[in-house]
Amino acid sequence: MSETPRMSIPRPLQWLSVGVMTALATWWVPLVRIKPLDTALAPAADAFDAEAFARAFWTRDLEPALATAAPLAGVLEALRDDAASACRTFGRTVGLSRSCLYLVRATGTIESVSPNECRVVLDVPDGDVVTLTTGLVFGTTVRDVTGTVDLASRADSRDLAAVASAINKLVVTGPIAALKGAAAPGVVVDFVACGQVQTAPSAHKPWKLIPLRVTIGAAP
Repeated sequence: MSETPRMSIPRPLQWLSVGVMTALATWWVPLVRIKPLDTALAPAADAFDAEAFARAFWTRDLEPALATAAPLAGVLEALRDDAASACRTFGRTVGLSRSCLYLVRATGTIESVSPNECRVVLDVPDGDVVTLTTGLVFGTTVRDVTGTVDLASRADSRDLAAVASAINKLVVTGPIAALKGAAAPGVVVDFVACGQVQTAPSAHKPWKLIPLRVTIGAAP
């Protein structure tokens, strides 16, 4: 019994048919979608703007809070007596942190100046000494000291870190720049600042504070 001969498709036609089918599939589901450059570079509509948030925080939350700052001399005395009680009275904690955040105000005379801080003798009978930062600011102290930033409202920790960084930049370009430009031994400075404490400051280790508002006076 004879077999029906099979028709073979010439190889060039085979390759042609494969190419046509591939072209059609790529046209229907392209491997690469090209967007206009302005669309590709535009931020997402719901992108979080940390710098805008920081500016709003500064005017809406931080500046009004400066008027409520506790007298620094009283806070230092309370810290020496009982740090835990001082925190309950004058400070605040965040989450499970063991550090207590304070917002304080004082007047003093600059005793010495170094590249990243100036040493200030407070205008009080005991002559307590603190240092005011004149360098870069890191961490979340400024962001958290007022207690007005709702940390739970933002699930993305990167947003919270970006807010802290943006606020710290405002501190560096604002009050710190003003202090650094005028700081010199003998100059009187009136300031509001924030800082954190785990153990009470001492004469051997003065409290390092971040200036938030600075008024420079003349040498006495």
